[in-house]
Amino acid sequence: MESLAPIFAGETARAWMKGRLSSAQVIADMGIKLDRRFRDDFLQRRLLTDCARMRVNVPLFEMLREVKTSASVVVSTDNMDCFADTFRRVRKSRRPTDRRSAATLAHWAYICDDLICSSDVAVLKSEGPAGFFGPWLSRHGMTFLDALLIDDSASNCADFRQQGGTALCWRMGAGDIAEVAAALSRWLDAPAESELPPGHRRRSG
Repeated sequence: MESLAPIFAGETARAWMKGRLSSAQVIADMGIKLDRRFRDDFLQRRLLTDCARMRVNVPLFEMLREVKTSASVVVSTDNMDCFADTFRRVRKSRRPTDRRSAATLAHWAYICDDLICSSDVAVLKSEGPAGFFGPWLSRHGMTFLDALLIDDSASNCADFRQQGGTALCWRMGAGDIAEVAAALSRWLDAPAESELPPGHRRRSG
């Protein structure tokens, strides 16, 4: 634990989340000596295993699973390369059947269509939605008018709205998921930007 404290207290974590440092580099810099029972890549493999076991907000993912037929579900996160690598790896593998894994990333990554991770785009959400979300939207022929963000940061949501998008600020344990589901349903039922008359914009919240 003492080895981890400087990483998350200083600039190392920020550089790691922005892709300027890799997980392998961070582990190497920790200087942990393993005995002969462990392979050289043990800590990196363990890190990926722990990412797969990361607990997720099951009610939120259950809600998102219900809208997959109407919208793409994309995870957007300020996170490290180990998270992005784990997300993509588990989506290529067989879905876990163990009920004990039902609240983990490995179990729920399958309902998502894609991932936007800060370590991939080299920018944090708080540093500007245009840099974080813009490239993904452009690649898929969309703008912020076509997107809705669910985030626990009020400032991230405000910035997203300033770009023309819709944002729902919600933190686990701080509000009713049913309210978010209702707002999401209203947004999905609204006409698409392409269906509106010239000079009109899709409604945003």
